[in-house]
This record gives sequence, structure tokens and C-alpha cells, in this order.
Amino acid sequence: MNHARTIFGLLIMIFIAVPVLFGIIWAVGFTQAVVSPKTLAELPDEIIAEVPGLLDGMMLAAHDQDSDMDYATRTWLNAVAAAGITPKQVLKETGLESWLQKELTGSLASLGEIMNGKRHERAVWLDMKPLKSAFSHPAMENWLTRVLENLPPCSAGEEEAWARVLSTRGDYDSLPPCRPRATQGSAVAAIIRDRVARDIPDRVNIMENSDFPRGNFNMARTVTSFAYLLFLIPAVFILLGALVGARSKSHFFRWSGAATMAGGGLVLALSSLAKGVVPWALRIGPLEHPSQWAHWQGVFADHAEGLALVVSRHFMSPVITVAGGVCVVGLLLFAFSFTFSGERTT
Repeated sequence: MNHARTIFGLLIMIFIAVPVLFGIIWAVGFTQAVVSPKTLAELPDEIIAEVPGLLDGMMLAAHDQDSDMDYATRTWLNAVAAAGITPKQVLKETGLESWLQKELTGSLASLGEIMNGKRHERAVWLDMKPLKSAFSHPAMENWLTRVLENLPPCSAGEEEAWARVLSTRGDYDSLPPCRPRATQGSAVAAIIRDRVARDIPDRVNIMENSDFPRGNFNMARTVTSFAYLLFLIPAVFILLGALVGARSKSHFFRWSGAATMAGGGLVLALSSLAKGVVPWALRIGPLEHPSQWAHWQGVFADHAEGLALVVSRHFMSPVITVAGGVCVVGLLLFAFSFTFSGERTT
């Protein structure tokens, strides 16, 4: 009978308690990361800082003849590299870098203050006019023109494709990888700028259609507290498995501590692999996406290590902290079990 109870308790621990605890740790850690004002305030700046390096890495990959990059992607990236102006310079000259660092980061920081009950406003407006002005900046037109000048000559079919673009019937998401005629270069650059700027609204309310309660409601604390209450679910299964399988008080605490440490330890082990998981996920990507962007997906993933480190630092650190706390609790329970070493097994 004792052996049957032990086996049944072990099955509860392995197939119910530990998996549920594993999932709850991830859920609580990610919840803390999402609602953290530190994440909303710092993550955009760090991602923005990584973008120029990502673009530079993609252009370097275009020079590697052994890469599996398709012809169109390689041609456009080589033209960007030959333009003599780095993407970082374009971002700085046109004001895009300043807009990203101030307007975007500031709006997300305001969103964090609302979520933490520090502001009662329910509208966070993102001013898009500077972004539209950046695409109309002479530096942007000059850069686009120089990129177009460094493309190879067009074939007859590609000339027709450029003609469709100029007649506004073409799709500027899939421009032909060739140099339009000299009389078309500036017109093409203007069309690209105008179409991008046309699709950008003057301002965007980040809080639009949100159902935040009125007043200074600390939603972040409420969500985090609710997330921690979820630990009651695996706790019930751990106690049930220990009650069924243990034959003494010392065994009860030993089983509880071992199961708790197992759940936390598994999360600690897997979270350390996050650096490789993010680029892998970027490479696999969604199953369905526009065909004109398909060839950019693998190129982006090859040079996303910096972004992966930024994301993992903000989203994996809370998970690791929670998992570490769970392991400590499990260790204390396991150690406490030895205080009953003199009892008789029942």
C-alpha cells in the first residue's frame, strides 16, 4: 500500500505539480516585465541604439558571396553601403533619432506612469509630425537618390516596373533592384518619401480603445498581485502529492521542497538559453507573411543578437528572479525536513 501511495504521489508531482509551477513562474516573470515602468522607460532606448548596428551587420552580410541572401536583397543592401552615408547618419540628420529617443521613449514612459497609478490622464499622444517631416527632409531625399544611383542598370522588364511605380499603380514595398533612368531618380525618391509620409497620421493615442479605470489606479500592482496568487494552484498540487506520497513529516517537507526546487530549477535552466531562443524565433517567424518581406526575415535574424540580448535582459531577468525565489523556498522546505529526522516513519 505504501509503495502504491508513493508511486501515485510521484505521478502527481511529475505530471501535474511541477509542470503547473513551471508555467506559473514564466507567467509571473513576464507579467512583471511587461508592467514594469523600468522596462517601458529603458527598453525603447536600448532597442533604438541597436538598430544602426543591426543595419550595418546586414550590409556587411551583403558583401559575403557565400551567404544565402537573394539577389534583390543583396543588391539593395550593397547600394545602401555604396551610398557613402550610414543609416545612423540619416537618422541623425533627418531628426528621426531625436524623435525616437524623445517622443517615443517619453510616450512609453508616460504609459508606464499611468499603469503604475502615477498619472490620472487616459490619453498618451504620440506626435507623428516630426516623423513625417523627417521623410520630407532634404537629407532623406539625398540619401535615397544616392542609393538609387548605386543600383545596377535596369532591364526592359525592370524599366516597366519602375514606370508602374512612377504612375502610382505600382507597389513601393517591392521596388525593382535596379537603377531607374537619370530623369526618374529624383522622382522615384520623392514618390517613396511621399507615400511613406502619406500613410503616417499626425498623432496617435497609445491609450486609444483602452479600458483603464479612471483615477490613479495602480494596474501594475494589481496585475502583479493577481499573478502571484496563481502560485496557490501549484502549491495545492504539491501539497496533495506530498500528502499522498509521504510517509512522515520529514518526507512531506522533503517532497514539497524537492518538487518546488525542480520547478524553479527547470525555469532557471531554460531562461539561460533565452539569448539563443530570440534569434531562433525571429528566423522561424510567422507562418504567413507578405512575400516581398520573406527574403528580409533570415537576414534580419542573422544579425539580431544585440536585440536578443536587450530583450532577454528585460524580460528574462524577472523570470530568473522569480525562479530563484521559488528555488530558495524549495531549499528551505527541503532543509526543514531534516528537523524531523528523529521521528518514526508511518
